[in-house]
Amino acid sequence: MGPAHLTLARDAGACGALTLDEHLVGASRTRSTNSLVTDSAAGATAYATGHRTYNHVVGEVPVGDPNDVDFTSGSNSASGATGPGPGPVTGPVRPAGTIVEGAQLAGMRTGVVTTTRVTHATPASFSSHVADRNDETEIALEQVYTLDLNVILGGGAAQFLSKDAFPERSARNDTRDLMADAKHRGYAIAFNAGDLNEAVAEIVRSGGIKGEETDQGGGDASEDSSTAAPFANRQFGPRVLGLFADSHLAYEIDAHEDSLAGFANGATPSRGDAEAPSLVAMLDAALVVLDAKFAEHENDEGFFLLVEAGRIDHGAHANDAGAVIGEMCAYDRAFKRAVEYVAARNDALVVATSDHDTGGVSVGCCDAYEVDVAKLNALKKSAEFVANDIVTEMLKLDGVVFDVPSATAANATVENAVRAIAIASLAAAGRDVSDASDSVGDADVSAIVAAAIEAIAAGDSVTHTYEGYELQNKIGEVMNRANKVGWTSRAHTGVDVPLFAFGVGAEAFRGSHDNFRVGQMMIDALGVDPVEGYKVFRDRLSIVDADETPP
Repeated sequence: MGPAHLTLARDAGACGALTLDEHLVGASRTRSTNSLVTDSAAGATAYATGHRTYNHVVGEVPVGDPNDVDFTSGSNSASGATGPGPGPVTGPVRPAGTIVEGAQLAGMRTGVVTTTRVTHATPASFSSHVADRNDETEIALEQVYTLDLNVILGGGAAQFLSKDAFPERSARNDTRDLMADAKHRGYAIAFNAGDLNEAVAEIVRSGGIKGEETDQGGGDASEDSSTAAPFANRQFGPRVLGLFADSHLAYEIDAHEDSLAGFANGATPSRGDAEAPSLVAMLDAALVVLDAKFAEHENDEGFFLLVEAGRIDHGAHANDAGAVIGEMCAYDRAFKRAVEYVAARNDALVVATSDHDTGGVSVGCCDAYEVDVAKLNALKKSAEFVANDIVTEMLKLDGVVFDVPSATAANATVENAVRAIAIASLAAAGRDVSDASDSVGDADVSAIVAAAIEAIAAGDSVTHTYEGYELQNKIGEVMNRANKVGWTSRAHTGVDVPLFAFGVGAEAFRGSHDNFRVGQMMIDALGVDPVEGYKVFRDRLSIVDADETPP
């Protein structure tokens, strides 16, 4: 999220007035150790640890210079600066304690909430330590075993499912069943909004502490706390693991029949029990679990909660203004809810910012002094949704094998069938090929057809991520042309990002700060010691047997 995303959501989208605007206090400077343009792993690690690091690195920092390495030296600016794809770090790294570990050592409850996979770069940077953000098998293991997160809510079930039981869905590179492990460790498991509501209600009814006094390996909770299970005698409080999609959660624009219009007049679109909960609903559930008191004698040490609207970034990678606006609306609604919570207390602080800007969006483009707001708000689906819909319908075509793109494209019958599918999908998303004002020509449809055939043949339609998927990118370009919203990149940019704060200590965040300094200020505001917290984490990590699931 960058400055222009706010303008787009407020002035061109359905969000209307933003609560974020009322609490703007400054800016965060986002560069990483080795590049002016950070990725999410380095950006989030700066906030989580108070230390700058290399792109691609999660919860670890350069050895020998923990705060600020000269990003202009040598050839460092090129290495590892290409986003979520494979990219080596440029030097040795070491784990650094996070604000979550410091909070847990201080007796606080902790949680992460996100619209991405919970193992994705930003939540991972607050809850694990790996040199490569793509090692999500390890990240999930650390989240369940070596941290006592009370709340884990988002997408990414594929990283927790057993490959033996779910060979088509599991993305793990081992045979571990982290769902079973989490349940053994006292987590209530939720797969949709109804499950989450039931889990939270049961926590309240039962007094809350389902998984209390469990140790790291399922052993005797009465062992001395000086052993390798240093928190064994602590009551961890209630635990909820909610995984509402195998990968990232659906975009807001795709989750509602009324698309972006559901956010008009300050509203938050409702969700059914069988659907994934909204960001606001996840936040509300997290607040109940983290803040509820279940016994008069229970100490009130407070809590730390990370809430991420991570799909703002994904929509911007696809240069999809409609997707971005929906995610921005949801983020602002969640921020409003957090502000309401803080305003009712005298001991709480909410800080909001982003890891980086994405897409280099311009509100206006193409040498025109305008944005077509009507066309923008006429969008009904994301480019991601349209791409998936086209591929799904193509695979239903009888007797067509998309293994040789050139041969498939040369078959006029198949080409015409795919064109019809693409045209229908675009129309359902708010772009009519027959309407000249929608700026979708025959050549655009042909390009989408070619990209769709190639995507299936290459396997991209199954393995693609939100970045670098040519079919999605082409659809995003075509769908958003009529909006007159411009983009300079399908990657991140190095501009400063807005910083918001409200509550006790908010004034400390006023001004322009390096991102790692924002992390340090959050740690100081919470009054915790990440370094000592990590020592506990390290000891617990050493006793995890990744080859054996507890009974």
